[in-house]
Amino acid sequence: MAIGIRHQPEKGYHSEPTQPSPKENLNRRSLMRLQPTLTTLETWGFGLTGHLLWISAAPAIHAALGPQAIFVWLPATIVAMLLNFQMQSLGRQWPEMSGGTPNYTARLLKNYPWLARYGAIGYFFSWLAVTTINALIVTALIEANLKPLGMSCPDLVLKIGFTAIAFIVAFSGTRALSILHLCFVLPAAGFLFVFCTQGIGWLALSPDSPGFFPSSWPSFSFVEWAKWYFFAVYAAYACESAASFVADSKRPGETLRFLSFAAWLIPIAYLGGSWVMMRLATEPGLKDDTFLNLLAAAKLFWGPGASFMVTLLIVAGCLLSSATAVSNSPRVLYQLALDGHLSPVFAVVSPRGVLGPALVLTFLLSLICLAWGDIARLVMVSATAFVTAFMTVHLGLWLRRDRPEVLWPWWSLGFFLVETVVLIVGGLAWNWQDLLIGLLLPIAILAVDAAIRRIAFPPFHPAWWIKLYRGQSYRITKDFVALQVGILIFLICSTAAIAWVIRAMLDGLPGDASNNLLIVLVITVGFVGVAVATWTSLPQVVSMDEAREGAEQLFTIALDAIVVLDENGVIRQTNPAAESVFGINSTTLIGSHLNKFLPGLGAQPDRWLSRSEQTLNQPDRDSRILEVAISDRFSQSASTTNQDLQEYVAIVRDITERKQAQKALQQANEELEIKVEERTSELTHTVEQLQNEIQERQRIEENLRAMQNQIIVQEKLASLGSLTAGIAHEIRNPLNFVNNFSEVSAELTEELFEELGNQGERLEPETNEYITELLTDLKLNLKKIHQHGQRADKIVGNMLLHSRGQSGHWEATDINSLLTEYINLAYHGMRAKEANFNITIETDYDKEIGSVEVVPQDIARVFLNIISNACYAAHKKQQEQGSEFSPLLDVKTRNLEGRIEIRIRDNGAGITPEVLEKIFNPFFTTKPPAEGTGLGLSISHDVVVQQHRGELKVETEVGKYTEFIITLPKKIAEVKE
Repeated sequence: MAIGIRHQPEKGYHSEPTQPSPKENLNRRSLMRLQPTLTTLETWGFGLTGHLLWISAAPAIHAALGPQAIFVWLPATIVAMLLNFQMQSLGRQWPEMSGGTPNYTARLLKNYPWLARYGAIGYFFSWLAVTTINALIVTALIEANLKPLGMSCPDLVLKIGFTAIAFIVAFSGTRALSILHLCFVLPAAGFLFVFCTQGIGWLALSPDSPGFFPSSWPSFSFVEWAKWYFFAVYAAYACESAASFVADSKRPGETLRFLSFAAWLIPIAYLGGSWVMMRLATEPGLKDDTFLNLLAAAKLFWGPGASFMVTLLIVAGCLLSSATAVSNSPRVLYQLALDGHLSPVFAVVSPRGVLGPALVLTFLLSLICLAWGDIARLVMVSATAFVTAFMTVHLGLWLRRDRPEVLWPWWSLGFFLVETVVLIVGGLAWNWQDLLIGLLLPIAILAVDAAIRRIAFPPFHPAWWIKLYRGQSYRITKDFVALQVGILIFLICSTAAIAWVIRAMLDGLPGDASNNLLIVLVITVGFVGVAVATWTSLPQVVSMDEAREGAEQLFTIALDAIVVLDENGVIRQTNPAAESVFGINSTTLIGSHLNKFLPGLGAQPDRWLSRSEQTLNQPDRDSRILEVAISDRFSQSASTTNQDLQEYVAIVRDITERKQAQKALQQANEELEIKVEERTSELTHTVEQLQNEIQERQRIEENLRAMQNQIIVQEKLASLGSLTAGIAHEIRNPLNFVNNFSEVSAELTEELFEELGNQGERLEPETNEYITELLTDLKLNLKKIHQHGQRADKIVGNMLLHSRGQSGHWEATDINSLLTEYINLAYHGMRAKEANFNITIETDYDKEIGSVEVVPQDIARVFLNIISNACYAAHKKQQEQGSEFSPLLDVKTRNLEGRIEIRIRDNGAGITPEVLEKIFNPFFTTKPPAEGTGLGLSISHDVVVQQHRGELKVETEVGKYTEFIITLPKKIAEVKE
């Protein structure tokens, strides 16, 4: 079964919604929400557990305070009732929140998340300790009854068994534990309320009554009151436990309504029971023994059966509170994880509602408490955590007093102050060490959670548990009924046999010990028996129920008509889709023979084809074509003939539109084939005409492209020449001033040298030496200025040469000199753009070339373009490879017969075959935007090939070099031809 979160928005609290972080949302999407599977009665059973906790707390308080104990129970009862009403209001605000009180408080304290987590974990620990405390109590009860009989008690086995039994059932699913709890809570709670009401009635009406009111009220100090109110809180405040199961309830409104009913039961249990114990459990030597105090009070009105009934009440109460603790505690962790307060692993839940990670942590902590083993100190520590938890509850209610769901905020503030005093005064009166442990325990558990978030071990991550739950399969066992009947017979027989053997062993022993042990055994065996039954039967029942619901859902939502027929072909059941398919309401369909509507089937169902197409004819409807699929299955045997009655299931699908579409498609295909043939001949003729037109258009486009390229070249050359000439003239004017001024300054410096030599004796030697040094430096600087000025003037001259005249002026030109000038011009052009550019230039000129008839301006542009590209390619490769690469430019000329050859080579990255095909295309460039126009090589190719009747070729190897080879005729006459 797939596991995924079914997240629904919360109802209410719209003004301040809780916004989880993206990380929490990511975690939540991989988890699953608890499904509402519990009935109202099951959630009510969990809500009665808190009332049974009075049994464990009352004897100790009454033994210490006597009649004054009622003044401890009275305020505790009032606060407990108000808490029930308050939790009911908060539950209506958040009906899909699990965990109840502590998780409501975490929402109220969302602005103080550290306080919310602390209080909720304190509540969690106080409930999980209940399991261990009850295991110790029941074990002590058995040990006390075995001691007079001279029998040894396997206390370790009993403690572990009574602790683990509820967890074992919990791992089989939520329903298993709730059913187990419900089997025992009603008689246990019934015995408790009978004890309270019958005791009150006996005190008020019986002639043997010692009187309803005590004759005196002993005084006691506030410290004593605070000391015992500590434990009254631990019992009375727990009566709101039904709120923890609202999210699991199929009817959450009814579960919340039970909180009011449970609130009115609190005075009956806590005040009524305490009053009965105060007036009747007065024998000396009772101390704080639960069994003896209840027995002393009950035997006056229950008579000889009091021992049996009290033992039943104590054992059932302990087992039930353990079951509630095992159900309640993991839900607190689950909701805290959903709200982002704890590790996401605790929010994982199986399809059966098993909170695996939360249950494991709860069980481990319970075993740690069991190992401690000191019941008095364990009660003190867990009571401390419980008091601090409800302090955060009342503080949260007061802080959110502006919310309509908070009923009595100022009363909550008062309760918070009283509980604070009780925590300090009462806790210190007991034991400051246990008080400190109780205060620090939630912090320790939160530290464990922080460690879990960071541990990489699989069980601490949600994905591991989700994979585990996905791998679980719940198959319905064959012959399930026989298996379960066998299990029940085994349980009944084994229970009876064990009881008979134990009864035989205890028969004849004095006192009530044998009866008490027998009732403990019966309750325990019964508890285990119901646990085994739920463990083995419930998963099968749930699986069958899920299968049934799935089948019913498919039957209901199916788009095809589904009809169930008897052995004669008469319709017995239909789904909603059958009405639309047949066009008849289900009332008319049921009881009619199927061949009445589909006569093509025939009269005998056993002769029907498993799949066929039938025609449905209705008077008021058009003819419909239906596809009918028939399957059969066997039902129960007939009582008279002892033969199997056969039922048929027919799945009917309306395929009229599909058939019409198929027919229309076939007709359209035939028409289309005819049209295709006609159009094919037309298209063939049209294609031929188009091919001729395309060829003509291609010729025109080639001519236009040639004219366009020529215009582009002329415009580019004209604009570049004008721009170059203008810039060169503008630079030459200030450059001439610099050169002239440097010469004049050098002459003046020389005159100063001479004057200094003549006037040297008038100056001090140090001054004369200093001035001489300055003038020497000035002279050197002026010399350098003049040298660089002359160099710049030469570059400007080259620029003017590049832009001189108009294209078309032929003259004899020294190609070697022209190459030298434009190598220099290209190098300085690159240096102007890239300050760190440097390249090694190697030249090998053939001096026998002589003068060549060319248009110097145009050939110079070719040299400039190719040399600039070579410098750019070598520099780019140096940027990629770093200082290990040395850029190189190699220029060679060679004299051929009537022609000359110029080779310009660089050691750049080379040119790929794909780029080489397009290298002379206009506007094609591999340079970044604004660094190249794609016209340089195109213009160069036109100048060399078309204008000078030469050749321009490229040789390259990717990653190594690129070499441009220019071949030009030497004589002008050859060109003018």
